[in-house]
Amino acid sequence: MRVIALLGATMPAASDVMEYRARVFAMLLGIAVLLFVLNLVRTKKLKEEFALLWLVTAVVLVLTPLFIDYLDMIAYALGIEYPPALIFLLAIISLLLVLFQFSMRISRFSEQIKVLVQELALLRAQVEDLERSIEGEGESSANDGNDQD
Repeated sequence: MRVIALLGATMPAASDVMEYRARVFAMLLGIAVLLFVLNLVRTKKLKEEFALLWLVTAVVLVLTPLFIDYLDMIAYALGIEYPPALIFLLAIISLLLVLFQFSMRISRFSEQIKVLVQELALLRAQVEDLERSIEGEGESSANDGNDQD
């Protein structure tokens, strides 16, 4: 209870909070992202494993305007004078986590590609050896047929 009183003392005036139009715009933007991602998943242009991340982003975009006052209180409690800076900080951290996830995936795929290329080279060498042995057998049987004449 004391924390809420402390937070309330540092809260800005009512004119400083997010306007209704801005809240509606942010919610509509979140709904648009949500519909866009669902359509991409439905048409199989986006895999489900990546869609989860974007669906969470869309839900956050829809819910943020509803809870912006609480985010402002948290920002002031952390000593952040400009509350939208907290949102930008959280967005930057989220993007860094996404980049980290993609970096891990790229590393894993490059390792898999290296293994596949090596296996392909071995299979090609085996096919060439088999083709040479077949050609060698064909020539030796042709020579045997010529000797019998």
